Amino acid sequence: MTNPRSPQGHNGASPSGMQPFGSFEDLSKSMQGQFAAISAIPHAMLEAQLAMGSELFGFMGRRMKAQAELCHELSQCRELADAVQAQRRFSERVSSDYSEEFGQITTMLRNELTSVADAASEAVTEASKAAKLAA
Repeated sequence: MTNPRSPQGHNGASPSGMQPFGSFEDLSKSMQGQFAAISAIPHAMLEAQLAMGSELFGFMGRRMKAQAELCHELSQCRELADAVQAQRRFSERVSSDYSEEFGQITTMLRNELTSVADAASEAVTEASKAAKLAA
């Protein structure tokens, strides 16, 4: 059924033959670009989460290994002074490892946020292109 306020023919075109949003092909290409750009945002976010998770699990594994090495070293100590020395070295290593890891995580987070922001920027660009085509 046709809307009496906006006379259109049977194919959605106005009586002059012009379609309100350009050709179907133009609209289709525009929508494909928008969907591709929009789907890049969650993809970039998922990649960021996986990269961060992988790094954190790797760090946890290294810390657990260091803890096991400390336990082994302590089991070999015959004097209290040797055990205190082993614990001191371990504590220094913990401090150094956490500081280094914090720096790595900060760098990764900055890079991953840039990647997500780039994907969002691309989505906005595609949406702007579509809006111009529709206008």
